[in-house]
Amino acid sequence: MRIRVCTAVSAMLLAPSMAFAFGKPVQDSGSGCLQNLSVAGGFTSGKQFLASTDHEGISYEQAFAKTLAAIEAEGMVQVLPNQATGYIAAENPVRGGGGSTVPLRTTVRRQGDGSVRVEVRFSIKGGQMTSNKAVGEGLCKIADAASL
Repeated sequence: MRIRVCTAVSAMLLAPSMAFAFGKPVQDSGSGCLQNLSVAGGFTSGKQFLASTDHEGISYEQAFAKTLAAIEAEGMVQVLPNQATGYIAAENPVRGGGGSTVPLRTTVRRQGDGSVRVEVRFSIKGGQMTSNKAVGEGLCKIADAASL
């Protein structure tokens, strides 16, 4: 029993800080991002989250810049943007993880119909816990930023 309690407490301490979701209200942009949130995996295997939003009436350059700004504003570390490929790699600090991070990966892509799609992926390792709702709201805040 004691081992289970220690394991549960350790897992909670290693949970990603989710600085981009906690304590900050998320406005519903009407994009449908939260309804289309995809969550795969589980506690033992880890979880992968995917959120996306299609933006119309905005250029690729504007969408990329606004998405990058949203990621940086949320306190991500090691943010590495590449506008030529549309890829933004960033790391989310793990609360109580001694400097550990978990990946946040974003792609900004031109679509055939002239719109721009922003996809945000976030992964946590097995044994880490976080709220699906909090992660979804944080991912959608980033995915929706190009239209705000």
